[in-house]
Amino acid sequence: MRVTDLTKQNSVLRNISTNGERLQTLQEGMSSGRRIHQLSDDPLAATQVQDLRTKISYLNTLQRNIQNNYLWLDRTESELEHVGDLLARAKTLALAQANANADDATRQVTAREMQAIGDAIINSGNAKIGKVFIFSGSKTLTQPLERNPASHSAVVNTDNVAPDIRLILNTAQFPAQFKGHSTSAYRARITQTGELGKARYRVSDDGGSTWSEEKVLLPELELVNEQGKPSEKVRLLLEAPQRDALGRALVYPAGLEFQVDPNPQVAYLGNDDRRMVSTGEGIQLPLNLTGRQIFFAGPDKPGSVDIFDLLATLATALQGNDGRAIERRLGALDQAINQVLENRASVGAVRKELEERLGKLDERSFSNTKHMSELEDLDFPAAVVEMNLADVRNKASLESSSRLIQPSLLNFLR
Repeated sequence: MRVTDLTKQNSVLRNISTNGERLQTLQEGMSSGRRIHQLSDDPLAATQVQDLRTKISYLNTLQRNIQNNYLWLDRTESELEHVGDLLARAKTLALAQANANADDATRQVTAREMQAIGDAIINSGNAKIGKVFIFSGSKTLTQPLERNPASHSAVVNTDNVAPDIRLILNTAQFPAQFKGHSTSAYRARITQTGELGKARYRVSDDGGSTWSEEKVLLPELELVNEQGKPSEKVRLLLEAPQRDALGRALVYPAGLEFQVDPNPQVAYLGNDDRRMVSTGEGIQLPLNLTGRQIFFAGPDKPGSVDIFDLLATLATALQGNDGRAIERRLGALDQAINQVLENRASVGAVRKELEERLGKLDERSFSNTKHMSELEDLDFPAAVVEMNLADVRNKASLESSSRLIQPSLLNFLR
């Protein structure tokens, strides 16, 4: 086989290029700490590294998502702790004023403090982070708690009035105002036709299921059913002029009914939606509590109480110097305290679960990072040895090439 100078030159250049490329690859690996810089370096390992990098990015996103929600949980727990302290103070005051040694003066002062406790709890219920209310459900830009006015119009119902009288009856003749706050649906029904002072009526405090004894109809009525709940000190004011232009007395027909829907101390304006936080793999935990859960009673919550109604009732009993009414509500105060504690415990349970999930995500992220390092990182001791060998190989190649190719005209002419 004839070897020409051109063949030798091509071989020398190819060998020098190969050795230089190897040296450059080793130098890049030692400077970056990685052995894979492009897919062709190790296709299988490069694919695995890319998959691991995607998983690690996803895990880091979940971790940040969980950590960002700690502020929400901490603020919720802080406000519930404050509410619990306020209710404990209310119980201390109630116990002191239920005592026989308490008098009207001390109860009047305590009534003002009880009202201040109610206001402070409303402020806690309207707590927010930035512009977002934390107890409004998904209506985070809506203030969840708002006081209801103490006076509104009663509805006049004629369904139980005799049909012949109902045809000629004008309900606008019987305006009435309800004054007070209550969680009950009150009904005041005329049972005996007549004018004021002669007509008679009955009261229901449960929407018409049970009724009180008959009473004389007066311009101002205290709505109380002796067979039902204790008096809530709510009143119905009959505002109709009692005589017309001809001097005739206004007659209240039997069956005429004044209806008043519940008018609690505080209205909840949020909703019951729960804000969920994802911890990965389809697992979601409820992050928020709603104002309805914490502060109000509900048919799905046995033993629950309306905290604002309870405090208002206590304040009314204190103002009325009614020690027995105060004593009867001590049990409800315990229920209110337990109600807040249960919700506070649920926040703690979610926080604990999130911390456990965060720990598991840390472990998975560390495991994937370690595996990716094993695939991608350079083995420095082996790389140093290989770098020295490649350097020796390159120098030997250059020296042998210089001898193989003689840059003389005579050798070229041969």
